Amino acid sequence: MHRIKLLLIAIIVFVSAGMAMAAGNELVKKETFVFAIEQGDTLRMDKYSGITTTGGSRPVVLFAFGGGFKGGDRATPTYVAFFHKLVEQGYTVVSTDYRTTLASLSLSQVNSAGAFVSLLQDAIATATFDFCRATRFVIDHSEEWNIDSERIVACGSSAGAVTVLQAEYMLCQQGNPMKELLPEGFHYAGVVSFAGAIASVGQPKWAQAPCPILMFHGDADRIVPYEKAVFGDVGLWGSYAICQALDQRDAPHVLYSVNQAGHEMAERPMRENLWEIMAFLSRLNDENLMRIRHIKEQTTGEEVPVKAYSLEEYIKANM
Repeated sequence: MHRIKLLLIAIIVFVSAGMAMAAGNELVKKETFVFAIEQGDTLRMDKYSGITTTGGSRPVVLFAFGGGFKGGDRATPTYVAFFHKLVEQGYTVVSTDYRTTLASLSLSQVNSAGAFVSLLQDAIATATFDFCRATRFVIDHSEEWNIDSERIVACGSSAGAVTVLQAEYMLCQQGNPMKELLPEGFHYAGVVSFAGAIASVGQPKWAQAPCPILMFHGDADRIVPYEKAVFGDVGLWGSYAICQALDQRDAPHVLYSVNQAGHEMAERPMRENLWEIMAFLSRLNDENLMRIRHIKEQTTGEEVPVKAYSLEEYIKANM
């Protein structure tokens, strides 16, 4: 009899736990939309929103996945867990597709560093174009989705981080044709970059001050350069170089770097740095609270010095 009671208790606890998990999952509603069809590619986005959310319009985090412009998945489990955390804090999250034009890249196409630079620039431009179209789709549906189109935060991982940084950089340059995709004067409310970079001729320079930017990067990253990977004057300028350029403009930003960390910083902050991310997002509502901050996380062992990162090394790491 005693064993039967214990068994019944165990079953009740198990069922109750399952109901609680189901209820938790129901707090976040996922919807999928097609926002563009381009040369046979159907581009979709997933919107994550709170079912029980009430009140005024919500801020938005628009997310771009990683994958080296060769692939990737907007619904990677690590991302989705992060999205749910953001929804719990009152945000609507939209995770979007973009075209990955390096997916069919073969070694025969890369007969020189210059050829790779050209292909990479095209890939970044294509991804940025698609991200801006996704942004426009979100803006056009802001009333229907009960979101605030003036509080759209661009966020991305790895290649996606390159994409979102490039999008805001493009919006700050005079005469850039991509600006025509978005309402006049539009800027993101903020940018959150997990191991990102900007492609430019020479170190990035903003014609206009950008929105506040939060960057996470490991100084031993061999996939996306922490400092730079250049061919002549053209190349990728990583978080450290971006930080230097933002310092010169006295533009609000936060660089959170980790010594000896590699490309794991493209995802690790989504699990381990939620406090820093939420603190940054909360400060976007008050420009007086935004600051320039350089945070260096130390790990055990000898510090890895910041080194120049050749484009040849980048090509080898990404092929």
